[in-house]
Amino acid sequence: MSTPSVSAEELEKFTTTNRREILFYLNQLINDGERVSVIFDEGQETVLTVLLDIDEAEDMLIFDWGGSEAANRKLLRSERNLFVCAPHGVRNQFVTGPVHETQFKNRPAFKTRLPKSYTRLQRREFFRLVLPITRRPVCIVPREGGKPLELSVIDISIGGVAVELPGAEEGFEIGQLLPRARLELKGIGTLEVDLEVRNRALVQHGSKQALRLGCSFARLGRGMENQLQRFITEVQREERARLGL
Repeated sequence: MSTPSVSAEELEKFTTTNRREILFYLNQLINDGERVSVIFDEGQETVLTVLLDIDEAEDMLIFDWGGSEAANRKLLRSERNLFVCAPHGVRNQFVTGPVHETQFKNRPAFKTRLPKSYTRLQRREFFRLVLPITRRPVCIVPREGGKPLELSVIDISIGGVAVELPGAEEGFEIGQLLPRARLELKGIGTLEVDLEVRNRALVQHGSKQALRLGCSFARLGRGMENQLQRFITEVQREERARLGL
């Protein structure tokens, strides 16, 4: 597996060495069950895994045993390992040293020292904020002849939202317009917007599946933009305060 080239300037711009920020991002990956590729042996070998737990007292990151026993054994001999994933289309990566075999909930797993730095490469026209679970608004989508759907907003920007609903719901197609959707922005108000479905995918959260839709705003007035920006700024401020930044 090859990885896209990244300039030194980009790495510096998008990299944090703040431990609390690093723990926050790692915990997001754990809570979302995000698939992560561990790349090693100079890019020649890859193990697909999920992060399982953080042992702060021991400064350890625990992640799942891979599907290939041969690759697992090679990983145990690797001195440098690159972890890469792309939640919500944003490339996340960090590097660790050697890994060791351990047990997690009576199953084989790996452990490695927590990374000293963490990189999130944001390359979008609009900055998208991945929302903490406690601040995820509800998006209510009307349906003709049926009960409105309540979707959870996973990330948000001035350009659009990513939303999820449980299960493999049918009826959403690329290019489909979702008129008069209501975004319940906690502490800000309710916005009525027209959404256009730009992409759709099934995502796995542990043993459960959810349908994730990436939607752009078909039309958005200046007043609505201001409300969205207020919401994004407020959530960012809360998260930084929580992290002590």
